[in-house]
Amino acid sequence: QGYEGLVEGGDNIKQANWLSVSNIIQLGGTVIGSARCKAFTTRAGRLRAARNLVEHGITNLCVIGGDGSLTGADIFRSEWGGLLDELLREGQISEEVARQNSRLNIVGLVGSIDNDFCGTDMTIGTDSA
Repeated sequence: QGYEGLVEGGDNIKQANWLSVSNIIQLGGTVIGSARCKAFTTRAGRLRAARNLVEHGITNLCVIGGDGSLTGADIFRSEWGGLLDELLREGQISEEVARQNSRLNIVGLVGSIDNDFCGTDMTIGTDSA
């Protein structure tokens, strides 16, 4: 469920494998879910998201979306070190865990039914929309 899944954690974070992503290319919409997330627009929400990523050992994030999603990814990237420091100070993670997760790699893919993102020929979602 997008950033909502990161903030809420739990069953929203699942490992994708060959079987879970096979035979979906022809489907319109999204099988991974999508949701606007007011909580992720706050530092407290991003802190919860960081905690959930660290808890699952996730250091790579692929963000598919438009301006809001990609802006959120950039903010999350810029705050990552500070979020880890805060989790460490609050005793939610150890120094070792903070060190293992010190780097968050993010790839942003434009997903817009409008196909209006500068520099792209085709955006994810345009054909099926």
